[in-house]
Amino acid sequence: MTISILRTAIESYIDVPFNLWLSVILILVYWCVTRIRVLLLLVVLSVSTTIVLFDKTSTVGEMTKIMCELPLSLGSVLVFLILNRSFQIQYLPAFTMYVNFAVYGNIGMMVATPADDTFRGTCSKITCMALFIWIVQQGRRVGWKTVVIHDNLFLYVAVSKSWIFAHAIYRFVLLTLPCFGSGRRHRLMEFYSLGLTFLLSYTRSNSNFPFEYYFGMADTLVVPTIAGWSAIAKTFNLIPPDTITDDMLSNNISMEADVCLGAVSLAVASFVFFKLISTLRSDKTVKK
Repeated sequence: MTISILRTAIESYIDVPFNLWLSVILILVYWCVTRIRVLLLLVVLSVSTTIVLFDKTSTVGEMTKIMCELPLSLGSVLVFLILNRSFQIQYLPAFTMYVNFAVYGNIGMMVATPADDTFRGTCSKITCMALFIWIVQQGRRVGWKTVVIHDNLFLYVAVSKSWIFAHAIYRFVLLTLPCFGSGRRHRLMEFYSLGLTFLLSYTRSNSNFPFEYYFGMADTLVVPTIAGWSAIAKTFNLIPPDTITDDMLSNNISMEADVCLGAVSLAVASFVFFKLISTLRSDKTVKK
């Protein structure tokens, strides 16, 4: 009885079959990106083509988002990492500009996420704007030279550990909004991103670089993988569909919970503004 109750509670919050298979897929993705990047690129292109040809249920907006995340984001990064070292050195400034555009654009456009008449949705907009300003500030401090290629992985060096964890809390709250549906398939996104960041930074050849440098690479792997697996699973009915509806527990967030989540998001925003002001003061002190 206790196990049954626990299972019901977990399944109301997380799509278990989806996440079990996703965990296996991410392990394979990690193995490929550290050993056979060409194979991973071929898989990305094959999955993207399959989705375009056979996915008849996604809207134009959903299909556009998937294509931006899979071939245009992850695919383009893998192509650059596969090319020879001399090409990477020669065109690193152009690649850096492309990555900066993708990073800042992706974070900035999340301000437009519908609040759906929720307090946490409105608060998330404030937090998103604060995080956007903070990461732009960090990029400016390194002269926009935000990318380093090491061991055929790209390191995003203009992001702090504090920003990463603040962003994780923000995105966790964001994914509870009604516009993301039940959210059961995305609840563990931050766990996957941070876990893969740790794995990439833990390898012997990468141990001399800070943990946070690998977050950009990890998130570039995790987000498209979730989008691609979700689309493939839905298109071919590989696992039971997400049957949780708005009237069920996982999406039925009370007004009190909405206020609490909004307060958490505002706390993150306050922390971010504190870090922004501290950095500005520090920069002024150095100039003097």
